[in-house]
Amino acid sequence: MAHRLLVNVIFTGASVFGKAFTEAYKQAAKATATSSQAKAAGATKSASVGGIQLDEACKILDLERADLTLDKVDEKYNYLFSVNSKEKGNSFYLQSKVFYAMDTLKKELEYAEKVRKMKESKGESGGESA
Repeated sequence: MAHRLLVNVIFTGASVFGKAFTEAYKQAAKATATSSQAKAAGATKSASVGGIQLDEACKILDLERADLTLDKVDEKYNYLFSVNSKEKGNSFYLQSKVFYAMDTLKKELEYAEKVRKMKESKGESGGESA
């Protein structure tokens, strides 16, 4: 009787493990296909190391999304980074948040510039062939 129970536990565990493994494989394959399609499309966004979303980054630096420029981002970053320095009694955590917000916004602006240039180059090449 004990050997039947042991065999039943082994088969059940193998079945559950097999299903979990195949599901994980499907998810990994889907993620790989999605990322390769994005790379094939051309310009891709670079993910910020800090993982800050664009809206949150705008809130941290107190900027409007419509008014984003590199100059404004740099200006706000320099001010907030110096105000929150450890030498002035503030925290490294706040400085990190300000840095990652600046990083996210700069990458977003670079991505927007790449997309704009790609559209311009496609517009030029399309106009020449017609």
